[in-house]
Amino acid sequence: MPQQANQSAVRGAAPSSFTLRPLSGAVALALAGLCALAPAQAQTAAPAVQQAAARQGYNIPAGPLAATLRNIASSAGVPLAFTADLTDGKTSAVLRGQFTTQEAFAAALAGSGLQSVLLSNGAYVLRKQAAAAPGASAAGVASQTMAAVTVTATATARTEGSDSYTTGVANTATKLNLALRDTPQSVSVLTRRQIDDLGIKTLDDAVQSITGLVTQKGNYAGDSGSFGARGFAIDNMLFDGVPTSLGTNASFNADNDDLAIYDRIEVVRGAAGLTTGAGTPSAAINMVRKRPTLAPQVLLSASAGSWNNYRGELDAAGPLNEAKTLRGRVVITAQDKKNFYDVVHDRQHQVYGILEAALAARTTLTLGLHYRKSDSDGLSIGVPTAPDGKFLALPRSIYLGNDFDYWRQTDKTAFAELEQRFDNDWRVRLALTHKTPEIATMMSGLSRKDGKLYQNSQSYKAENAQTSYDAYATGPFTLFGRQHELTLGLSHRKALKNSYGGWSKDAWTDQAQLVDPFHWNSGTVTAPDINYSQWGTKSSIKQSAVYGATRLRLADPLSLIVGARVSWYKDEKNFSVAREVTPYAGVVYDLDARHSVYASWTEVFQPQGINDKNKQPLKPISGSNYEAGVKGEYFDGALNASAAVFQIRQQNRAVDDLSGPSVCPGSNWGYCKRASGEVRSEGVELEASGALTPNWQLSGGYTYVSAKYTKDSDVANIGKVFDSKYPAHQLKLATSYRLPGAWQQWRVGASLYGQSAVYGAGDGARVDQGRYAVAGLNAGYQIDSKAELRVNVNNLFDKHYYQGVYSDVFGNLFGTPRSVMLTLNYKL
Repeated sequence: MPQQANQSAVRGAAPSSFTLRPLSGAVALALAGLCALAPAQAQTAAPAVQQAAARQGYNIPAGPLAATLRNIASSAGVPLAFTADLTDGKTSAVLRGQFTTQEAFAAALAGSGLQSVLLSNGAYVLRKQAAAAPGASAAGVASQTMAAVTVTATATARTEGSDSYTTGVANTATKLNLALRDTPQSVSVLTRRQIDDLGIKTLDDAVQSITGLVTQKGNYAGDSGSFGARGFAIDNMLFDGVPTSLGTNASFNADNDDLAIYDRIEVVRGAAGLTTGAGTPSAAINMVRKRPTLAPQVLLSASAGSWNNYRGELDAAGPLNEAKTLRGRVVITAQDKKNFYDVVHDRQHQVYGILEAALAARTTLTLGLHYRKSDSDGLSIGVPTAPDGKFLALPRSIYLGNDFDYWRQTDKTAFAELEQRFDNDWRVRLALTHKTPEIATMMSGLSRKDGKLYQNSQSYKAENAQTSYDAYATGPFTLFGRQHELTLGLSHRKALKNSYGGWSKDAWTDQAQLVDPFHWNSGTVTAPDINYSQWGTKSSIKQSAVYGATRLRLADPLSLIVGARVSWYKDEKNFSVAREVTPYAGVVYDLDARHSVYASWTEVFQPQGINDKNKQPLKPISGSNYEAGVKGEYFDGALNASAAVFQIRQQNRAVDDLSGPSVCPGSNWGYCKRASGEVRSEGVELEASGALTPNWQLSGGYTYVSAKYTKDSDVANIGKVFDSKYPAHQLKLATSYRLPGAWQQWRVGASLYGQSAVYGAGDGARVDQGRYAVAGLNAGYQIDSKAELRVNVNNLFDKHYYQGVYSDVFGNLFGTPRSVMLTLNYKL
């Protein structure tokens, strides 16, 4: 019988237990003869025993027994041999917590009538349990008379290897390690399994797949779109919980990361000022990196798809010494692809390396580097419309740029962490992230004069740097006979932005190149000389903060979470904000063993960098997020669901001060500003993610958002939509199903994205994109224990739509036509 793991429980940190019971009714996926054909090697049993005794985290939902066993063997890095007839028709319960290999196998096999036997060569073989005297058991074998196993364990947030569309815990909202059900805000997690099933490679596509989030391309040129939620732009991203700023400047973004190095993406919607500092009341995106593993693993992947899209990946991880106190991981990707529009040719590659060193039994040092380079010939900034905003009958392959246009981007990131754990379950974590993105681009836009389209060429460069530090201590404490949790932390970050560039001498004039969009040759124009001193922007922004949050268990079913962040913000050229307090409060009440109701109030602030008529800086914009909802946790945590209503009030927005001079002193045009504007966003969010049955994973979400002006100096704006490029309605669905019986090597899946109408009205006529929906299919075939073949079909019905609309002259980008990607994965 497996030993009990002396760890904190899944529901918060208070000790509790859950029972692993056998499920029935699903036909398992068998993995036969993995190592039975390999000859046993004469060696001592010491390495095998040492490996079997090492504990590691598992988060495997209830499902087919064979799939669970395969996951355990893969995570532990041990061979396991069995035949399909042993596991057919058998399922296992959820396996979540810290286990040795033997304990993990025993828990999965509980009640199955099977046992795992550790051989002298370190391999395991699955056999039927032999008759034994009452109470007798074998090493690494569940007792024959055992009907259920009760385990107390720590929930792990890691999703790699879990085969699940959900996870047990997340800490992005408060830095407290809470179950999704215990977090009093809307939380979504895009797991590694869902990323792989849908063939998601970029952050842009990931955001488009997460409930409540919007990817908008068009008004930004470059490698990435802009992100939004609840009617507002997202301007903060976290890496392993350490906050950084999104974007480079007002003309382009550079945040479209490659997802090969990430375990999952955690998203908290609404104001997240407690963990991010200054920002908008939209959402916080936390990119959680892959980590080294205790057991060796190597994955090779090769993909080929539409428009000569070729990609290769290597992901290798494992211990680097016999004691497993030094572990490493490296991920290398390379991609070469063309696009559905002409001329543009993208080449991207990245290298990611991470080391974990156990300096002592409870001390871990982590060091990592990430290098990514994007090199694109050509750069599409969309197509124009007619002067009245009506779309022209242009093919989706149209490219109205020039052959000399390009996008070059290099990202270098270094990060480090030091974690100290204590006997009383407290831990201290120090983290550093340093990012240096560099961008150089040449792009050719359009302008309209007297109904004619003229081309203007521009070139920008950006040399940026961000450094973020975060240190916090977290753990339980006892008060009034109850156990509670507390987090206290310090944060500092600095962002340096240096952007400069220029444009061709005839840009935005009627002397520029005339463009006929129906007859255009991208090779006819000669590249202009650019004077990079024509414009430039430099900024240096520092943020420092102290923060804290606590979860108080007021009663068995009732928890109160309160916290605050005190921030110091300084733009070294213009202004500063001192001791800005960002509060956080939430209450969670357990209705029963599966359901909780919650309510929360959070805030965030955003400095404006604008002076009033007295040359005094305006107060920061304040964003308040009020939210209430119900959350459910089903099938031992294999399925999470939530329903929420919210209201956001963003106040103190800068508006024209009509009582002041018509040309504000110190400027060339316009009124001075005052802080009195308000935008109110209200809506509903519904979401479910995880396993409906052992073979069926599902992720689905619906969002309704109405964000409108409620106060403005221009009375005509009151009641109008705040940002018309964000849809009021969004529906996102993804599902995956493992076929039963003789078809068990097959997995089939589908996805659906739908949104309501949007429109752009930037610098000209209104441009409308009606409501639309895009469907996709995916499938996987398990060739053998090492090889898997996947196929992804996106935009299955070849829907014609625009993924971004902005103005009558630029920013209108066609959605990607139907595409196919074939991928072969091979585990060494």
